[in-house]
Amino acid sequence: MYIKKFKFVFSFTFILYLSLPVNGNLKYESENLKMKIYFSYSDKVGQDAVIKGKIISISTSEIPPENELSGVIQDRTKVTVRLIDREGLHSDNTLYVIDPNNLVVSKLKVKYIFDNKTLGNMLIGYGNFSLSNNGYRVVKAVSDHKAGDSYIYKTRGDYYYRTGDKGKAIAEYKKAIEMDRDNPNPRLALGLVYYKDQIYNFAYAELSAAYKSISSLYDNEDRFMLLKSLAEIREIEAYKNVNLFENRVKFRSEGIKYCKEALKINKNSVEVNYLLGEFYYRKIGSATEDDKLARDMFLKVVELDESHSQANMRLSELYLKHNNKEKGMYYAKKAAESDPSNRKALEIIKPYE
Repeated sequence: MYIKKFKFVFSFTFILYLSLPVNGNLKYESENLKMKIYFSYSDKVGQDAVIKGKIISISTSEIPPENELSGVIQDRTKVTVRLIDREGLHSDNTLYVIDPNNLVVSKLKVKYIFDNKTLGNMLIGYGNFSLSNNGYRVVKAVSDHKAGDSYIYKTRGDYYYRTGDKGKAIAEYKKAIEMDRDNPNPRLALGLVYYKDQIYNFAYAELSAAYKSISSLYDNEDRFMLLKSLAEIREIEAYKNVNLFENRVKFRSEGIKYCKEALKINKNSVEVNYLLGEFYYRKIGSATEDDKLARDMFLKVVELDESHSQANMRLSELYLKHNNKEKGMYYAKKAAESDPSNRKALEIIKPYE
C-alpha cells in the first residue's frame, strides 16, 4: 500500500516537474499582468484584474463546502495554483479563474499559500471548478486602479533589480509609490536598494514610511527584513555617524524598539539578538542597569552560536567590568578560540598565562 502511494506521489510530482519551468515562480512580461476580465458574455465593460498565476492541478477537496447541505464531497473542488508571486495575497482572499477569452468561469477562496523549492510560490484554493481546466489563469480583481498600477510597477522594479539594472528598478519603484502611497511593498524594496548603497537617509525615509503600513506586509519575512534594516540604520546613526547628542539618544531608543519587534517575528535571529545587545551595551547617557540587559542578549547569542567571537568578547568585558574575573576569562578564551586575531581577547588572557 505504501509503495503504491509512493509511486503515485512520485509520478504526479515528476509529471508536474516536467510540465513546468524549474526556475521558481512563473514568469510573465510585466506589461501583460494587468487585464480586463468579464463575468458574463454580455458584459461589455469588464473588471480590472491582475494575473496571479495558473492552475496546475484540479482535485477533490478534503471537506465539503460550507454551502453544500448534503455533506457530500464533490469532485473538482480544489485547485493548486502556481503563482507569479505572493504579493498582496492572504488566506481567505477571493480570486477568479478565467478561460482563454478572459471570461470568469470559477471563483476560489484561498486556503493556503506556501513555497515549493522547485516550483516557487503556490496556493491551494477551494471552490467549484467544474468549468475550469489546468492552465487557466487565476486573477485578482482590482477595485482601485491606482493600486493595480502600483503592483505592476513594483513587479517591473523587482525584475530590473534582479537583472542588474538598478536605475530602472528605482524608477519603477518610485512610480509604484506614486500610484499607491500607502502600499509598503515598493517602499520596502526601494529602501533596501538605498540601504545596500549606503544612502542611509534615503533608505530610512522609505523604510520608515513602509513601517507605518507594516500590517499590510503579508509576509513575516518582509516584516522582519524591514524591522532589522531600520534597527541597523539606527545603530549606524547612533554610534557611527556624527549627530547631535539628543538625536543619538533618540536613534538608540528607536533601534531598541525595532529590534524588539523583529525578535517577536524571529526570536532566534543571531544578528538581531546581537544588535539589541549592542544597543544595551553601548549606552548613550543611560543607566548602568542596561549592562544586565546587554548580558542577557549576548548570552542568547552564544546560546544560538557559541563561536560568535564578538558576543563572547562583549560578555568577557561585561563580567570583568563587574569584577567577575572567572567568567571574564572564560568568555575571553571563547572569543580567542573563535577568532585568534582578536587582540582584546588576547590582551585579557595574556597576564594569566
